[in-house]
Amino acid sequence: MKILYFTTTGNSLAVARAIGGELLSVVGLLVSGVGGLRDDDGVGVVCPVYFGELPLPVSELLSRIVIDAPYRFLVLTCGSTPAMAVRASGGWDYVRSILMVDNYFPMFDVGEQIAGVGRKRVDEHLAEICADISMRRRFVESPTVFGRLAGWWMRCFPLRSDAYRRFYVEDSCSGCGICARLCPVGNIVLLNGRPMIGEGCLICGACYHNCPSAAVRYNGEKSRVQYRHPGVSLVDIMSQSGSVEKE
Repeated sequence: MKILYFTTTGNSLAVARAIGGELLSVVGLLVSGVGGLRDDDGVGVVCPVYFGELPLPVSELLSRIVIDAPYRFLVLTCGSTPAMAVRASGGWDYVRSILMVDNYFPMFDVGEQIAGVGRKRVDEHLAEICADISMRRRFVESPTVFGRLAGWWMRCFPLRSDAYRRFYVEDSCSGCGICARLCPVGNIVLLNGRPMIGEGCLICGACYHNCPSAAVRYNGEKSRVQYRHPGVSLVDIMSQSGSVEKE
């Protein structure tokens, strides 16, 4: 079984690992230009929800490739609701969302989200998903009333195109360049040793949450707390784009 994953703070990678199989990075597949995937067992996608939709790199990859498999599944990690992302096109046999730590810093106090994650019963729900996929269960989650309302709100008030301008870098920045290597869309460059975030920002949080100096900040952030899934390392996330330097 092959699993395509997209992750920036580790939640989706942790879920993909729990499901098991051959893990393939969405970012890596986009770079390689692969045109199709075939597996006699199954192919799945595990990714977060961004503003009620699939992340742009995931949508782009799914529009490019042909998946040939008898069982196709989509697992969405999110903090509060998958909104209408559960209706993502693709002919899925199984679609399920799982609530995890909400690390969307422009809207939530990440420290409070970490403290309250126990109420989401992550391990219990993840075990259910793993069992479902193991048994090749066919099930497509329907949007809840709250999800429909959230989806409507997000369509009416989409993410501002200039939201990237709210990022700034504090003097604690060491110029290590990890943020640029982590950015899944190659939207960060170093200028005189300082990161510059461009217009194509997804507000995915990779740079914000994984900066070793916590120097990447955001005007309007609800707290200064960073988050990375405890079972996922910085190297794991950097490996998504093949940006880990070989010894």
